[in-house]
Amino acid sequence: MELLIATHEGLASGLISAHDMLAGKNDQIASIELTDTGIRDFKERFAQIMQRYQAGQVLILTDLKNGTPHLIAEEYEQQHPDRVRVVSGVNLPMVLELSHRLITASLDDSAQKAIEIGRNQIAVDQMQLV
Repeated sequence: MELLIATHEGLASGLISAHDMLAGKNDQIASIELTDTGIRDFKERFAQIMQRYQAGQVLILTDLKNGTPHLIAEEYEQQHPDRVRVVSGVNLPMVLELSHRLITASLDDSAQKAIEIGRNQIAVDQMQLV
């Protein structure tokens, strides 16, 4: 299984940079970002990346549900439900945890784990009620 991080400009590359610093480089993780070159350019670049994954499974992590990267990724999930999953709300703990599971975990288990991590990593250390 492969991991693709698809976000608006700056986020995916930042997540991969932080991942690589903390856990080391992982060739099974790729990224694509929507930039000011526009949606058409993003769609073309996205299609090129997905060509590489034709023979395998890919978990796509996006930043905003219903944002452009998410909607384009969702199209691929609908066309290839047997080998593509899309999870929105990507964060660094999600990327770190999933990067260690890419070889052994199933696509559905990885998608479920991404959701679990995303939910569990949101916390407030000290909350003062007014």
